[in-house]
Amino acid sequence: MQKRLTTIDDLLRFAAPSEPRLSPDGKWVAYLVKTVNEAKNKYETRLYLVPSDGSAPPRVFTQGESVANHRWAPDSQSLVFVRADEKKSQLWQLSLSGGEAVKRTDLPQGSLDDVAFSPNGTQILFSFRPAEEEWSEQATEGRKKNNQSSPPRVITRPRWRQEGLGWLPSGTFQLHVLDLATGEVEKLTASERDYGSLCWSPDGREIAYTQNAGKDPDMESGATGLFVWDLGQTEPKQLGKLGPKGGLAWSPDGNRIAFSGHDHVDEVWGTWNIHPWIVEVTTGESRDLAPGWDVTAGDSALGEVYGRGDNGPVWDGESILFVASDKGEVGIYKVGRGGGVPEKCTPEGCSEVGVSVAAGKIATLRLTSHDAGDIYVDGKRLSEHNSALCAEVKFIEPVAFVAGDVPYFALLPEGDGPHPTVLYIHGGPHLMYGRWHLFHEFQALTAAGFAVLYPNPRGSKGYGEAWTGAIRDNWGEPAMTDALACVDHAIAQGWADSERLAVMGGSYGGYLTGWIIGHSERFQCAIAERGVYNLVSFGGTTDFIARDHSFFLSNHTNDTESFRRNSPLTYAGNVKTPVMIVHSEGDLRCPVSQGDEYFRAVKRTNPAETIYLRYGPEASHELSRGGPPDLRIDRQKRFHAWLKQYLV
Repeated sequence: MQKRLTTIDDLLRFAAPSEPRLSPDGKWVAYLVKTVNEAKNKYETRLYLVPSDGSAPPRVFTQGESVANHRWAPDSQSLVFVRADEKKSQLWQLSLSGGEAVKRTDLPQGSLDDVAFSPNGTQILFSFRPAEEEWSEQATEGRKKNNQSSPPRVITRPRWRQEGLGWLPSGTFQLHVLDLATGEVEKLTASERDYGSLCWSPDGREIAYTQNAGKDPDMESGATGLFVWDLGQTEPKQLGKLGPKGGLAWSPDGNRIAFSGHDHVDEVWGTWNIHPWIVEVTTGESRDLAPGWDVTAGDSALGEVYGRGDNGPVWDGESILFVASDKGEVGIYKVGRGGGVPEKCTPEGCSEVGVSVAAGKIATLRLTSHDAGDIYVDGKRLSEHNSALCAEVKFIEPVAFVAGDVPYFALLPEGDGPHPTVLYIHGGPHLMYGRWHLFHEFQALTAAGFAVLYPNPRGSKGYGEAWTGAIRDNWGEPAMTDALACVDHAIAQGWADSERLAVMGGSYGGYLTGWIIGHSERFQCAIAERGVYNLVSFGGTTDFIARDHSFFLSNHTNDTESFRRNSPLTYAGNVKTPVMIVHSEGDLRCPVSQGDEYFRAVKRTNPAETIYLRYGPEASHELSRGGPPDLRIDRQKRFHAWLKQYLV
């Protein structure tokens, strides 16, 4: 059968595997698969099992409500996971032999986060934050039934809402332990601060966790401490330095704890490299295992149809495995506990974005440019969740270019150029486009006849700290210069049409789109999506709390010059390009007021067509990647129509 090119509606057909976890005996891999239920207009996530030797195909392990946070029991005979019951998140346990899942907790409405089995399998440590009673679903429905108004929210903290979660309750994530024999849940802590990443010591006597140790956790979000608590004692002890950290992993010999992070306490924007670290449990001494290595740990690449995995660190004997991002590629790296230059383990031509280690085996979530990821063990493929789609659709292979010292990728339509070309700028700004990451939206645009140019300009992750930090207090100009250099390079290559150019992007990409059209008239049209356009008002409305006079040399009260100088709103009167401004009412990262302000400012003076696409409260900052399926389809169709109007 001759393959066809990608359509917009293919978005609904992708299955996204994620979170591969090997059983402790190494015989099984449990992982999640997210799919679209088109009839219900929602996503569903199921737990799958596959033998690690590939002797049988994967099988669905759960039905019903979506699941998350799955963990193996130490005896490899069962799994626990989080699933809603009557809209309340609970812990469930399911035997490997099958049968019905057993609900292990009866928690009130709230959020259930990190989960860890005790080494002997008798207890489960987890963090939980209850919803506020007057804002619980039951209380809200009661007010509606009795025709009562909602009470006011009493806000005392600077950070009172969060993208993807909405209003934050006054309570915090606290540590709890479930006794599996009795079913009793004991609340271990009662702090005013959240507990973060957690793990058990190998002997089960102690737990380790992260918690903010700054004077004000909202204003000093990078001041994260690592604590060890002997459950027989009253006071935990703090180990190592403060700084952003997570992914705790206790060494099998009990002497060390590995984590990912760095020691720049003031960091909130993400310009510094993340590295694997270890801390000695006895002495409290911590050290970077890869000092001087100008690569960042973690998966910094963007994507919208593939899943994610555990980025590590995970122990593999005396070594540590972890995910890192380097020059547009994401892979598994290995470093000894003595430190040194990490060794890349991922083969060429793919990315690996999740890792699990057990019984001498390594499971990964591997991506290529022509599928949305699958499960591998020791390099052997165990799943093919998108085989039907891949057999039908021909995905266009990305091409890597360098314009001077600026890296970029491109998807080129079939046939001779020059082609109408879309400069598509990524968000973050401290993220990156991945070479081997399948982007459905880019594939659909290219199938419609547009070349898609997607650069990693200064400010992007994955190209060293100097490259990432080059836009401090200068958010627009360096990245614009780099992006336009890529466009010039593409034109010189002969495949981009200088008379049919569009610029677009989301979040920081929306910002830079607004910046570019406020400083250049070379594009025939633009799409500015969920962007930041007024940095002065942004500081008072976003869920993101930045420090004064740090990344930007301004504050939000009496010294706003840097914010104004760096804001596209300041240059809105220069815009002469047809522009579609796109925002969502549910966006709490770049609130919809940013789109409101920018639209009105541009509309006042722009002689070209200016329209505002304003999605409702069910759409958030993540609309393009995880919003309601029907709105994701609607969004792409409107974008195609706009681009065709001006470029075809």
